[in-house]
Amino acid sequence: MKAYILKVEMIGLEPPVWRRVIVPAGATFQRLHAVIQEITNFQSEYMDWPLHFHEFRLPEEDLLITNEPEVYETFKKRKKGAGGQTVRKPQSLKIDDYLEKYGRLSYTYDFGDNWQFDIRLEKIVDDYYFGYPAVLDGAGDAPPEDAGGVPGFQQLLSVLADESHPDFEDMLWWSKEQHFDPYNRSRINSSLANQKIKKTEWNKIDHINYEVLSDKYLPIEKDTEWGALPADFDKELFWKYVKACTNLYGVVPLDQVVEVFNRQNPKMYIKSGQAFQVMTEADWKKRIEQSQVRRDGLNFIHQQVLESGTKAFIEGSGSGKNWYVPAKEELLRYTDDLYIEPTAAYLELYQKLEPNFHPLKPVSLPQALKEVMLVMQVETAATQAAQTLINISGFENERELNELIGLYSNFANHSRHWANRGHQPAELLPRENLMPLPDVPYEIAGNSEKVGRNDPCPCGSGKKYKKCCGA
Repeated sequence: MKAYILKVEMIGLEPPVWRRVIVPAGATFQRLHAVIQEITNFQSEYMDWPLHFHEFRLPEEDLLITNEPEVYETFKKRKKGAGGQTVRKPQSLKIDDYLEKYGRLSYTYDFGDNWQFDIRLEKIVDDYYFGYPAVLDGAGDAPPEDAGGVPGFQQLLSVLADESHPDFEDMLWWSKEQHFDPYNRSRINSSLANQKIKKTEWNKIDHINYEVLSDKYLPIEKDTEWGALPADFDKELFWKYVKACTNLYGVVPLDQVVEVFNRQNPKMYIKSGQAFQVMTEADWKKRIEQSQVRRDGLNFIHQQVLESGTKAFIEGSGSGKNWYVPAKEELLRYTDDLYIEPTAAYLELYQKLEPNFHPLKPVSLPQALKEVMLVMQVETAATQAAQTLINISGFENERELNELIGLYSNFANHSRHWANRGHQPAELLPRENLMPLPDVPYEIAGNSEKVGRNDPCPCGSGKKYKKCCGA
């Protein structure tokens, strides 16, 4: 089939940024715009509404082809027969006649950053049999969205070239968030294969089961879709983030873990697809089996959430709330399954319990308080966790129990909650978010009747006594 080999070059950049692409005949200007977006690092084609407007100019015809609505509407309102520039929409006009007549096009993207492109027709061929465009050659890493035009991009490159620069880590993270990816022909062509312009003529292609073996134009590459992991990527550190985030949030999407990891470790920046590939490795199954982390599709979920069946409750309660993300040092403390943020409320409760602590099973006070914390995380009313606390307190008189319940309530309101995406209730407004004081009667463990080994555990965990506090 007929196709055009084009050299697309960004104007004003040093080192030069250019791509040689082959595009089947019959493409519209809108499709050519989509190809340019794909061969650079721009993202307009992935938005429901254009991130930035674009235009093609043909001065020989006094023709402007643009997706900017205001310019087109102004053109339509001109009186019939009036002179001036003709404006057309890119969706309704094909590139063929203009390319073949003039051999060159001018393209502008993002009128703020004002990215200018020179598009030159190098060759017309009749034996390209793929119905989609492809990159044949290229050089240079294209700028990301909103880089500030040529001067801003040059400044970004200058910062990223100097690891001692005070803005290095912030700019590295920002650039990755903006999809500033190094030029990778294989990755680009993998995406371009989805831009169908014509039907592929497989009967004229050297292939087996739709795997191309050789082709005159299309580069045959075996690179993975996601590319290699960064050289400095630390799988052990990434696992710590998975474990810490699961302990902090209870239920957390893979994308959220990746976002936090990238923000705090920009030199190891990975994409969710790369993280998923790491998770399929054999040692990850072993890591999960030896922890309280469980996989649930593309989510990580704490074992306590699975046992209590409260995933929907936690996700529903957290919906619409921002994720609480502590600094790296604090976040990684959550890799310790017993870690509870040492707030003043926690320390006050700890100091109150320490002299009288009498565990129902051989555990330390931090372990016992963590059990209280886990029960508190998955209950929908402040009852079971408070009863668990009373059972280990050693308090029997009404005054001490009332003081304990007050301390518990303060602790609950200044603890990191799964249902709040890691926020303390006290950090959230309005006041209705605060945990209420328990208002149901409690049993004092020392005065309660003897519990049978197969009876429900009085701590409220839902397990049999012999499997819980009677263990």
